[in-house]
Amino acid sequence: MSSFLEPIDAVGVGDATIVPDATRPVAAVVTGDDVRWVTWPDAPLPDGAVDEVGVLATDGGAWVVYGSLEEVGDDLDEMSRTAVYVTPTGVTCTVDLGDRRVLGADVEGLWIGDPRDASMWMGEDEDTEDEDSEDEDSEDPEDDDGDPDDPLAGVDPETLPWAPSEPFWPSPEEWAATLAAGEEPEDDDPELLDDDDADDDGPRYFWSAGPEADDDEDDFPRRSGAPAVPAPPLPTPPTELVLVRTDGSRTKIAVDHLVEDVRRTGSVLTIRYAPTGPRLEPDASVFRNVVYVSREVDLDVTGGLPATVTTGDLPSRPAIDEDETSWEDEQDRQETALAPWTERFDLTDVEGARWPLHDLDTAARERAVADLVDVFEALDQPDIRWTRDHPEPRRSASAYRAVEVTVEGEWPATEVVVSFEHSAVPYLRLRRRYRVFDDAGHVQDWPYVGVHLDEDLDSGHIADRSDAVDGVLDI
Repeated sequence: MSSFLEPIDAVGVGDATIVPDATRPVAAVVTGDDVRWVTWPDAPLPDGAVDEVGVLATDGGAWVVYGSLEEVGDDLDEMSRTAVYVTPTGVTCTVDLGDRRVLGADVEGLWIGDPRDASMWMGEDEDTEDEDSEDEDSEDPEDDDGDPDDPLAGVDPETLPWAPSEPFWPSPEEWAATLAAGEEPEDDDPELLDDDDADDDGPRYFWSAGPEADDDEDDFPRRSGAPAVPAPPLPTPPTELVLVRTDGSRTKIAVDHLVEDVRRTGSVLTIRYAPTGPRLEPDASVFRNVVYVSREVDLDVTGGLPATVTTGDLPSRPAIDEDETSWEDEQDRQETALAPWTERFDLTDVEGARWPLHDLDTAARERAVADLVDVFEALDQPDIRWTRDHPEPRRSASAYRAVEVTVEGEWPATEVVVSFEHSAVPYLRLRRRYRVFDDAGHVQDWPYVGVHLDEDLDSGHIADRSDAVDGVLDI
C-alpha cells in the first residue's frame, strides 16, 4: 500500500476541505496552505473485511461509512455497517449501524432504515406458485442422488473425450499480420467446435430464441395459450426510519411503508418510499418486465421531526429515478474532486492513521491464503461442455495455460499473485495480484473471483498490451 493518502472524496466545509482516505482511519483537513490530520483508529469496524467505503457530505462535515458483506445463508447476503462523522475540528461520533441501510445525510445527521429490497413483496404468477407447490410436494428430502438429468451424474471427467479446439494462439505469422493491420483477433477462445463445421467462418454454436427462431432450435420454454396474469404486488410493511445525529444520539420515526431514500431541503424533509413491491408486467414469453413503483412525500419539519409518518394520509407523487447521465455526472464530479489530492499527502509519520490489527490466528491466515491459491491453481483445468448438436459431455481445453501462483508479503499485506497465458491475449503473459486480508487483518471476501477474471479477459477490460513490461502485462 502506498504511504500517500488515497482520497475517496473531498468535502468542502466553509474554508476547509475534508479529504478522507479510502481505507485508513485518517482524513486531511486542508485550509489554504495549512494541513491538519483527523484520525479515528479506535472507531468500530464491521465484522469482517471492509468491502465498501462511502462518503456522504453535509454542510458541517462528512460521514465516512464502512460496509462489510456477510453471508447469512440461503444464498442471501447482508451488509453490516459502521460510520464516522468527521468535521474540520475532529470526529464527533463513531457509530455501529448494524445491518441498516444508509438512506441519506443532512445537516442533522445520517438517515438509516430497513435493509430489505422492495422485491421481497413482488407478486408471483398463480401457475408459478402451483408449480412451486408441486415441486415441494414431490421432492424427496431423503434423495441425495442429485439431479437425474445432470449429464455429469456418475461420470469421471478424466474419462471424457476431448472436443476439437482451435490453436491456443494464432501462429507468429498470423499474429504479426494482425498487428500490422491494426486489428484484434475476433475470437481466440478455444471453445469446443462442431466437427462438421470446422471450416465454417460463422459461430461455432449458439442458442437461438425469439419469434424468428425455428421451433426445434428454441431452447427457451414458451407458454401454451394466453400468458398468465401476474399476481398483484404485496404492500410493503411498516418500517423504522432512524436519524443518527452527529453526536451519536438517535431519533426514530415509524413509517407505514419501506423507505428507500431521505433528503432535506431547508425545512422540508422528503421521504421516498415503496408502497408495494414491484409489479410484473406480462409479455408474450415466460418472462416478465419487473417495474418498481416508488413515491415521495414532503414533510414540514420546522417544528421538529414527527414520531410517525403515514404516507397514505399525505399528498404523494411518483418518484423520478436518476438516469445514466446523473450517474456519469457524479463520477465526473468525484474524479475532479480527487485530482488535486492524489499522491499529495504522505501518511508515514501521521499518528493514528492505521487500523489496529484484527486478532487472526496463524491457522486462519494460512487457510485463507490456501483457499485463494486453490482457485487460481485450477484455472488451467479443462472445461466440461455439451451442446444441443453434441449433447454428450466432452472436455474442452482451458483458455488458461502455464499458470503460476505465488504468495508474497507478510500478514496483513499478503498477496496471492497469479500469472498465466490466455487464449484471448496472444504472446503476452498476464499477471494479477489479490490482497488476501484488508489493512486491519480481516480476510478479504473474493466471491466468484474466477468468474470475474474470466469476464475481464473475455470482454477485454484489462490494461492495454502496450503497457506490458518484458512480456508481462499487469491486469
